[in-house]
Amino acid sequence: MIAMDIETKETGPGGIDRRVGAGIRLKLFGFLLPLVFLLIVSVTWVVTEVTKSTLRRDLLQRGAAISRVVALSAGHSLLANDPLGLDRLVSETRASDPDIAFVAIRDNSDVVVAHDLVTERGKPYRAVPPLLPLGTFGDTRADEVVRDGRRLIEYTTPISFAGRHVGIASLGLSMQGLANAQRSIRRRIFAAAAVILVAAFFGTLLLSSFITTPVKRLHRGVLSLASSETFQPVPARSSDELGALTRNFNRMAETILAQKTALQKKALQLEEAYISMVRVIAASLDARDPYTMGHSTRVARMSCALGRRLGMSEGELSDLERAAIFHDLGKIQTPDDVLLKVDRLSRAEEEQMKNHPIDGTEILRMAPFLHRYIPVVRSHHEWYNGEGYPDGIRGGEIPLHAQLIALADAFDAMTTDRPYRQALSEEAAITEILRFRGTQFSPELADAFAKMMRETPPMDETILKSMAL
Repeated sequence: MIAMDIETKETGPGGIDRRVGAGIRLKLFGFLLPLVFLLIVSVTWVVTEVTKSTLRRDLLQRGAAISRVVALSAGHSLLANDPLGLDRLVSETRASDPDIAFVAIRDNSDVVVAHDLVTERGKPYRAVPPLLPLGTFGDTRADEVVRDGRRLIEYTTPISFAGRHVGIASLGLSMQGLANAQRSIRRRIFAAAAVILVAAFFGTLLLSSFITTPVKRLHRGVLSLASSETFQPVPARSSDELGALTRNFNRMAETILAQKTALQKKALQLEEAYISMVRVIAASLDARDPYTMGHSTRVARMSCALGRRLGMSEGELSDLERAAIFHDLGKIQTPDDVLLKVDRLSRAEEEQMKNHPIDGTEILRMAPFLHRYIPVVRSHHEWYNGEGYPDGIRGGEIPLHAQLIALADAFDAMTTDRPYRQALSEEAAITEILRFRGTQFSPELADAFAKMMRETPPMDETILKSMAL
């Protein structure tokens, strides 16, 4: 099957069109093939007409030559009144060519003295009006006639001997032979034209493929370069302009890839520098309050452990771990007299404390590649039933990472001493979390977290409280 590159539009990476309309091969093929077809048809028509004209001219000349031979041969016999010689001449002439329809010799009184049909002898010559004069060849006149229902070329040649006009020779040549010869020639020409057309079809296809294949290779190379696919140099198999273009493209692609790798490396280094800086800020924030020392690290550890149980990929776990480190970043804007207050917070102070998810969002907004952590940091205090803050979203509207961090955050807060209360045991904290399943926490996630914590051997409290980033 021949692929004709019928294409539809498809946008690739960077807005690059992968396919736009008909392919170059189809366009080139569609242009060249009709051109070659018209050329072959024109040549076939010209050859047919030339052949037809040549055959007709040859037939006319052949008939005129036979008629002159008959006239030259009949002069002596006609003057000598030799009917046997005339009959033999007519009979031999009629038998010499299958295209000869009749041969007649008449005297000066226009009476037939010899004819290939015996019944016509002694009768006046039966003349028919010509349909079309075909010309003269010396003293021989040729006309197209219809005699006895047949289309003939009739030749009339005067018979002379010793300077005397002694009679007329008439010869009819059938046009059926000409028609048969023309049909035979036309069949051969058409067969040859068909063979040439088939060869032209495949030749045009091969030519269009030869021209467009390097272009298609370059097209695939551009798509590969624009996407995340591994770039393979485009083969350059010719020494023409397309080959030079392909080699220059490969050099350009190597330069672009080298620059892209360098930029990616610098971007990664910059991102790691920002993240390290934010980690330091988060660690400094934890250090402000001796009761929350290592809080973000512990929340990250428990969140990732639960995420791993839920089947998250390593990439998702990395994002979850960073979001957990950043979850309380907004508290850096909370005043010490509120953050470190020994007594319970007043309503106004609670409202001020509740601003830390929004404040953390604003800090992360300063670096574009930290934006992906914003939804999680903003939503880690949302409740499953919609009664959380700051946006009051519920259920599946809350990002999954935020729900995992909320569980770990609550558990760590309950199992850590506070100025106004003693830490709960792990089991008591688990019981409390299960009490709020369906209200503050997702029932499924709460159950999975409780099961994980009960199956995980408890770490030494001193180690937990001293965990650093």
